[in-house]
Amino acid sequence: MKIGQVYNLDQFKKFMDSAKAPGFTDAYAGTVLARNLTAVDPKIFEKKYPDLSFMNSGIVADNTGGYARRIQSLRLQDLGGFKTAGDASGNKGKISLAGEDSFLPVVVRESHSIWGDDEVKEAELQNINLVSRYIEAHNKIYMRELDRIGYLGVPDVTGSEGLLNYSGFNSGGATGAIAGLTAQQMYDDIAGLITDQWNAVNNTEGYKANRVDMPVYALNTLSVTILNTANGSSSVLRALQDNFPGVVFSGTFRADDAGGAGVSHTVAYANSEDAMKMRIPVPLTIGEIIKQSSFDYRVDSKYRIAGIDILEDTAGRILTGL
Repeated sequence: MKIGQVYNLDQFKKFMDSAKAPGFTDAYAGTVLARNLTAVDPKIFEKKYPDLSFMNSGIVADNTGGYARRIQSLRLQDLGGFKTAGDASGNKGKISLAGEDSFLPVVVRESHSIWGDDEVKEAELQNINLVSRYIEAHNKIYMRELDRIGYLGVPDVTGSEGLLNYSGFNSGGATGAIAGLTAQQMYDDIAGLITDQWNAVNNTEGYKANRVDMPVYALNTLSVTILNTANGSSSVLRALQDNFPGVVFSGTFRADDAGGAGVSHTVAYANSEDAMKMRIPVPLTIGEIIKQSSFDYRVDSKYRIAGIDILEDTAGRILTGL
């Protein structure tokens, strides 16, 4: 995804200008808490979260729509054919165009942060730029939401689906949970998922799966399980990478319970813009810092999103229960 499609860069510049107001200078370099006999680690530790693999999926983010309430996707399909001249029926062949469309509702997601002048000054004593940290938090949560929406659908929107639970994809069950499978069964399940999807689209470029996203535990198991000890130390994952060189295999914690009731989903899909797009009509926008009172400040953020738009149902296939 391109940065300009995920963030409103013009508004970010306005925010930066507003952050130059008095009281929002950079934190004092090297300043630490002055407590007798207390050593303060200058590093501020942060809670870590799993990788957001959807952001690296290669799916195009599209900003079409702006402030419209829903987005319509259109696609043309050519139909008909030719007939042999002199056909007894006297009918000529006919070629026509058929239109297909789909609609996605657009929702607004918004949040805000409030802080006081005392908090800013206290944070400076610990070498923390509080305002920057708040904006960093808005961005991190935004990225996590995009990951969630891309895989599972927009929260609180009935019927909204993502890559891992899209009802338009064909699906089939795995041989069993991966922990109980042999190395050959693991290979066959994933290889079968890919080849079944490829067969369904007749190897059509743009619809042919070039990515497989699965539970993290499944990816880890494939990477450490030896496929055939008699023929070397190649893992199941390495064998899949060798035999499907154009396919990227990735793990996401979103896949663990994508089907609900503890049922995992693994999806093979084509990430081309002919197959699917991530609809973000208005990317993340950070408002200017507002002074609410003599000592209190506020900043708002929002974005408008419709979620993932699957343009071709055969461009993905799901394997359940791995």
